[in-house]
Amino acid sequence: MANIRNLYQFAEELREKVDIVEYLSQYLTIKKRGKNYVALCPFHPDKNPSLNISKEKGLFHCFGCGEGGNIYNFVMKIENVSFERAVEIVAKWANVEVPQFEYSKDKKKIFDIHEKLAEYFNKKLIENKEILSYLFERGLDLESIEKFKLGFAPKSIIEFLNENKKEGINIKETGIFPYSHFVERIMFPIRNVSGKIVGFSGRAMKGEMPKYINSTEKFFKKGETLYGLYEGKEEILKTKEAILVEGYMDVIILSKNGIKNCVSSMGTSFTEDQAKILKRFSDRVIISFDPDIGGIEGTKRALEIAEKYNFEIKILSLPENLDPDEYVIKYGKDNLLNLISSSDDVISFLWNEAEKLHKNDETIVPLLKDLVEIAKKIKDPAKRFEFIKKISERTKFPEIVILDEMKEKKKKNKEEIFEQENILEKEFLIYIIKNPELFEEIKNEIDENYFTTKKYRDLFMKITKGNEDLLINDPLYRKLSLTEKDLGPKENFYDTLKRIKISYLLNLKKELLINLEKAEKSKEKDMVDYYQLKLIEIEKNIKNLLYKEV
Repeated sequence: MANIRNLYQFAEELREKVDIVEYLSQYLTIKKRGKNYVALCPFHPDKNPSLNISKEKGLFHCFGCGEGGNIYNFVMKIENVSFERAVEIVAKWANVEVPQFEYSKDKKKIFDIHEKLAEYFNKKLIENKEILSYLFERGLDLESIEKFKLGFAPKSIIEFLNENKKEGINIKETGIFPYSHFVERIMFPIRNVSGKIVGFSGRAMKGEMPKYINSTEKFFKKGETLYGLYEGKEEILKTKEAILVEGYMDVIILSKNGIKNCVSSMGTSFTEDQAKILKRFSDRVIISFDPDIGGIEGTKRALEIAEKYNFEIKILSLPENLDPDEYVIKYGKDNLLNLISSSDDVISFLWNEAEKLHKNDETIVPLLKDLVEIAKKIKDPAKRFEFIKKISERTKFPEIVILDEMKEKKKKNKEEIFEQENILEKEFLIYIIKNPELFEEIKNEIDENYFTTKKYRDLFMKITKGNEDLLINDPLYRKLSLTEKDLGPKENFYDTLKRIKISYLLNLKKELLINLEKAEKSKEKDMVDYYQLKLIEIEKNIKNLLYKEV
């Protein structure tokens, strides 16, 4: 077993061998920009590429949300895993043999027990002909039961404890305590994105209430987990599309019928944490909740969250009040795929729901007010105008009345964000614009990541490209090139460069200190050691710059 120092030595050697751009392209659509690469950031709602990737340095940084680091930081964030597990994932991708690093003992023990429990419950289900027959009637087969490790909790857990006596298992330490709550229920193991079983959900067989009982939040938080994501993430990554459903059976039945990019929110409450996880793998989401009142309200909440995280959204409404699993069993995969391809966009769905809600109203005014609220959601002016015309035709109100209604309710709390002028960066740019030979001398020492002011960062990237036509048409470039400010001799330029480098390192240090504090609070010793090493390295670089003669 390698110790923590050997882990870091191995990780650094592996990092030098792996092309960060090639690796990240599994998750992102990456484009070259200058000497670096850019992509939409998967860690926050991003409409313009703000994730910058340096192939040469093996680093990434998002100018929108501040996330950044090396390939392991990316994997830890996107896969929601530890540093140790991230190293294993990258090594597997690179076909490099990796030492077997272990989880913290407590976590590993719980995961191991959960795996044994899932195997035990699965065995009990296979032995129970009545339960098997019920599941076969619901459309399952042995292959799908095995894939999702469905099980059955017998009346007593004593047999399991006796079979595993050597391990000294304490049921109180697991996700099925108290066990009496799960007795004679169908057991659905719930895996995190890495495939570890973090909990169980038990479904009643004989109409008992509640219908489902989950492991306590000590083991997993339902709002932070998506059922089926582990099993379906490869297909979701490939298609960049996920079908969001309510139930466990929806996921399993659709997967059995060849629709593998399906995940469940385990109820109608699609949360922001679930959206963040899903956004790492998918750009598009098709919401297909049950057609009852709870499902409709859940759909409205889910699409608001999905819009916040910049998903492309479609709403799949199924006929005959069928759930997704019921529909695919009755009409087949191809018919369901046809419905998915023609599913409603957000605006069409909201319009249809408004019509249903107000179909028995005595006046048209309540419908008008709801449709006006929908119109406000449309960002494209041309599409909004077409929608207003459609409202006018439907309600017989003149377009001017609808526009007045929109203005009256328009919120006036828009915030303007002013970016603070960075004098150092401005002076540096004036130097390299007026003295191109200085830029040629130092162009490999810094990149756009050193600039904190967006307009200066953008101009620096244009200068790096060396396209004179592009620069001549840039107002900021023209303004700085015409400035009459005397910046002094070359020594002042080198001093400005040094101060920009120090500022950049101090910002990195600030981020590392925040991450170090988080790691110390969560008692992640490996990450504490890692951040401390990085801080020592940065302090050394700052010291070298401070005492370097200009």
